[in-house]
Amino acid sequence: RNAQNFPLDLAAVEAPSING
Repeated sequence: RNAQNFPLDLAAVEAPSING
């Protein structure tokens, strides 16, 4: 993954993970 996309990509993956 690109450094620029990392924070956005990470948030997109963690959001549904935390919400279930």
